[in-house]
Amino acid sequence: MSLRKREKKSKVEIVAKKPITAWKNTLKAIMEQGVDFIDKDKRVCRELLNLLLVIESTEDIEDPVDVMKSFKDFVYPSKEEIKNVVLDKTGRSGYNYNYGQRLFNYKNTKNQIDDFILPLLKSNPSSRRAVAIVYDPLIDSKKNKKSIPALLNICFKIFKGYLDVSIVIRSNDFFIGWPANILQINLLQKYLSEKLKIPTGKITVFSNSAHVFQEHFEKINKILTE
Repeated sequence: MSLRKREKKSKVEIVAKKPITAWKNTLKAIMEQGVDFIDKDKRVCRELLNLLLVIESTEDIEDPVDVMKSFKDFVYPSKEEIKNVVLDKTGRSGYNYNYGQRLFNYKNTKNQIDDFILPLLKSNPSSRRAVAIVYDPLIDSKKNKKSIPALLNICFKIFKGYLDVSIVIRSNDFFIGWPANILQINLLQKYLSEKLKIPTGKITVFSNSAHVFQEHFEKINKILTE
């Protein structure tokens, strides 16, 4: 296969009402506008840089996961497992890193969600400081470390009476990873919105690298044509 020359791409912006539409529109953009390269694992990766995606409604947020679970030739994580990765504070998810532990028990000392963001937004609903960090340079910034969080930070903002959330993801596999990731972010958004007694709003995702792999092209095209 002849790989296209890598060129700088301007930021791609996608706005969609439903999560399933957001997912399909992004997969389509990656397939049509992405640039192919061979990664360190010798896989052909098609990548779109600096993608901005806005989901206007979180209704039916589980739809992309349901689509992934419909493929019978591989096992997609259960919704309970997906939930535990972001809400379990113990770090017992079985993964190399656990979002829940880093959010609710950072370095075994800091609960970024319950002890900072929640009281902050209760006392100051217009605050721009409601940020939680997932990436830890003391642990993750090591040249030979194989597995580090894809999700870097999460920012919550109350806007027009709704709880919006924005995230930055350094590496975003939009076929395998994104359906679970966006469900996890919504679970966290719901966790806070229920305690704040306000409805959930938009989800904004900024992906430094939005990509898919060649071995999944057939399944992606199936999703796009259904």
